[in-house]
Amino acid sequence: MLALALVSASVLLTACAGPDLDELETDAAAVFDTLVEAAGAVEEGTLRTLETTGPEEQSCGEQDRGTQRTFAAVGSVSVGADYAAEDALVDAVTAAIDPEVWATIDADGLAGREGAWVDESGIVATVSYDSPLLVIAVFTPCLEAP
Repeated sequence: MLALALVSASVLLTACAGPDLDELETDAAAVFDTLVEAAGAVEEGTLRTLETTGPEEQSCGEQDRGTQRTFAAVGSVSVGADYAAEDALVDAVTAAIDPEVWATIDADGLAGREGAWVDESGIVATVSYDSPLLVIAVFTPCLEAP
């Protein structure tokens, strides 16, 4: 009976612990890839470059005891792109954020050209456009070391 209780408690504690950093990284990478793909699918000639980095690990939390992983993409828009093309780029990327999955942290900053969203696991996605640069970033939550 005691063994069964210990196994049950172990299962409950494991379930409460939530996903580990590697699982969160996999989920964040999938989101990041979707956003980058949306940016790359805009009208040819709008986005001149799109450089991606990540995942990069960084310290976070109280006294830098935690760890999070980040993905970032920086794109430059062609000088020949008009305002409609710029708006279409931002709209295409932000349309990839499913409102059924993502809660808005901040959106429609400057003329609807920046926003931040969080999903239920704590992954944060941000999109910002300040001509001529588009910045996409995805962060895993900060997980404290045991």
